[in-house]
Amino acid sequence: MYKLKIGIPISADYSPNAGGGYSYITQLIEAIDNHHFNDEIAIVFINYEGKQLATKHQLLSFHPFQKRSSADIFRKAKMLLLKKSGIFKNWLNKLELQHSEARNANIVKTLEANEIKVLLYTSPEGHTFNFPFITIHWDIGHLSTFMFPEFVADFKNRCGYYQDILPKALFILTETEAGKQELANYTTINPTRIEVMPIFPGKVITEQVEQQAQETILQNFGLNDKNFFIYPAQFWAHKNHTLLIDAFETLLTVHPDTHLVFTGSDKGNLKYIKNYIQSRHLEERVKNLGFISNTELYTLYKNAVALVMPTFLGPSNMPPLEAANLNCQVLVSDLPGHRELLGSYATYFDPLDHKSLSKLMISALEHTTDQASFPNPNIFTIKNAIQKLEQVLLKTASIRKNWS
Repeated sequence: MYKLKIGIPISADYSPNAGGGYSYITQLIEAIDNHHFNDEIAIVFINYEGKQLATKHQLLSFHPFQKRSSADIFRKAKMLLLKKSGIFKNWLNKLELQHSEARNANIVKTLEANEIKVLLYTSPEGHTFNFPFITIHWDIGHLSTFMFPEFVADFKNRCGYYQDILPKALFILTETEAGKQELANYTTINPTRIEVMPIFPGKVITEQVEQQAQETILQNFGLNDKNFFIYPAQFWAHKNHTLLIDAFETLLTVHPDTHLVFTGSDKGNLKYIKNYIQSRHLEERVKNLGFISNTELYTLYKNAVALVMPTFLGPSNMPPLEAANLNCQVLVSDLPGHRELLGSYATYFDPLDHKSLSKLMISALEHTTDQASFPNPNIFTIKNAIQKLEQVLLKTASIRKNWS
């Protein structure tokens, strides 16, 4: 029987401050490690960093980067200084290319020596060297939405990724059918190589927080039950915080005691958003809690009037799915992926129209009742994601066995 040995690179340094990306990757790796795959599949986690990592499946640790002597380091530092003046620029670039090629050759040699046939990346990654791989796809935002600063700054790298790396994948795993369609529309990648592995909510939905503990958390944040809206999102421009602030400002003319709560890490836009809030004299009404724990986030979901997510970027996002699983009302930007995730559970709005959003928020506040249970909690789950992944890996085995 042919056995497909899958190598999965993992990192010990991925930060919780990365938000949804961290939640997605860590949960997926844990689920893979705990899953008993078909006998045709063998999982090997790969530790490039030499860190202490514990896995149930086999763990292969090696450092693919060549060690350099102190003289090499000194010479590189000198060349970097010269590069700023343009001297020896081509020569230095050539040395870097040689180092990269040597590193890649070392990776391939080690993988082959350990009989690994395919690499599986658990986030949107890949490589240019000659080795089969499967990867995850989250979005193609630099083409699918407006040209925000974060896309401009990374435009060259994004274009290079979609031109030189992603097309080389054996399979690409999107989170929704909308994501698959979007990727097919904006690239020339064969749709038969794009598979849907369902997105899943973060572990926040499994938290168990006693009512007294919830009340204490709300008190510490200066909040009251069903008297605030929440938007958990990192501070990127495409997250569209300003539309929500504008809508909230209008809401305050009718309900002046309401709060708006932001959570998430700064990605370069936080200072601007703080200034925007101050320019409207809303500091007392808009709370920025920064990075918070799952216990705190669970409490906010359970006690908010609604989650409001005006993001321009999809096709799918985790917070609306988390809120829905916790029976929190959801107001979300009208994107195809959001409709696929939430169906009739959510209320959808144009992320360019703050007036209509304000009306929806006022209605949600004035008609607060026990939210009906999310009707499709079993579709987008980590269990379904792993089952789909196994199907893709079995299909990969049938393809990969055709060469040595």
